[in-house]
Amino acid sequence: MKPGRNPVHTAATTLATAGCALVLCLAAMPAQAQLARTFVSAAIGNDASDCSRLAPCRTFQRAHDTTFANGEITVLDPGGYGAVTIAKSISIINDGVGEAGVLVSGDGIGIEVEVAATDTVSVRGLTVKGIGFGGGGGLFFLGGGTLRVENCVFRDLSLSAINFEFTSTDGSDGRLSIFNTVMVNNHDGVLVQHFGAGTVKATLAGLRVINNQNFGIVVNGDEAVINTSRVDVVITNSVVAQNARGIFTQSGGSASATINATIIRCVVANNQFGLQASNLMRIGQSVVTRNGTTWTAAAGALKSYGDNNINGNADGDPPIPIIPKK
Repeated sequence: MKPGRNPVHTAATTLATAGCALVLCLAAMPAQAQLARTFVSAAIGNDASDCSRLAPCRTFQRAHDTTFANGEITVLDPGGYGAVTIAKSISIINDGVGEAGVLVSGDGIGIEVEVAATDTVSVRGLTVKGIGFGGGGGLFFLGGGTLRVENCVFRDLSLSAINFEFTSTDGSDGRLSIFNTVMVNNHDGVLVQHFGAGTVKATLAGLRVINNQNFGIVVNGDEAVINTSRVDVVITNSVVAQNARGIFTQSGGSASATINATIIRCVVANNQFGLQASNLMRIGQSVVTRNGTTWTAAAGALKSYGDNNINGNADGDPPIPIIPKK
């Protein structure tokens, strides 16, 4: 060692130099932090990317995992984006780039949602299609919270197109809205099922529920946790046709939920059974025609506002009791 050189100072200087180099190296590495808005692309997407606009992901699942809660996934171009399991508040949005699809087989589920009572999930502009090999389901929602579906297509599925199963038991409300959506050639169209406590509020508007092998639209309150539970559903401007069963409500278990259904400006046609009410169902400004059985209400009450067109059904068009004017 040369005279006057301090070994302690030399070691400290070396460590400081190495630390600076490490900081510079880390700064140069790509960031893996979550984003408020992520992007997917079938053309240039790569799941090794950070899902930013310039480096989009390839699949919905990778984008979901990279997006903040309450964030949004944006579709950049047409293509298939794979099944996704959603576990937080998020939106998946395709606003007109072409078909953004999910193919389902082997009893899989295209979009599976299980979130908390405070969460909201929105999907818009997606297509979920069964391709055989065991088929599968479209969108299955389990838990509490809010689900919004808009401008989507569900077809050729061996299970339900949309199955909303409300299971929250903390007394919170469940909320479902489906707008301008097509459900064709599935086992069931829409199932709204109450397995929890509290109230489910459902709004279904602009649906095309056609040629499903079992139910078109069914509201099930049989498995609610407490008798004070309720399901309020409004169905407007929709076509329910060529299904085994058109619009059904069923509720009569030991702790079932009360169901209030309102049907306005709808067509219920060419189903084996048209309408069935287990609690209270109201119908107005609608057409009920060419069904095998027009309606039944053995365990409930079906009431008309007096402005429906009911004709051409195989059982002779039994009249629906009119709601008295007050």
